[in-house]
Amino acid sequence: MTTSSETERERTPTRWIHIGFYVTSIIFNVCLIAQLLTVGVAYFNNPAWWDIHVWLVRGYSGLSLVLLGWSLIAPFSRRIRHLAASLPVLVGLQFSSIHLKSPLHLEILHPLIGFALLYVSSSLVHRISSTLSSSNYQNNQI
Repeated sequence: MTTSSETERERTPTRWIHIGFYVTSIIFNVCLIAQLLTVGVAYFNNPAWWDIHVWLVRGYSGLSLVLLGWSLIAPFSRRIRHLAASLPVLVGLQFSSIHLKSPLHLEILHPLIGFALLYVSSSLVHRISSTLSSSNYQNNQI
């Protein structure tokens, strides 16, 4: 028979794994927001901010792969795994769409994909936050 303290010790590493994932997803989300703000400043105020916009995406885009890998090896729900898997796909589409030159002007999809990326990233942060704060987490029902 397992005691309450033994069960708590078994859950502690999993909780830290989820907290680390949560913090990483917040960092990714904050970088996305910063990138959105810098493109606005570059477009409306000072074009020099475009370099910061580009630097940000090159700097944080690897986190999407980290979050995907993390979600696949740690005990997460299907919803969290699907959201994490969407991030590198959308980042890849972002890279593709900005460099895409076609007669159909598909580069117009770039900002739309960016907003989808922000939505998915924010949803991931919200979902993992809900998971960490729910009573189900205490029962190890992730």
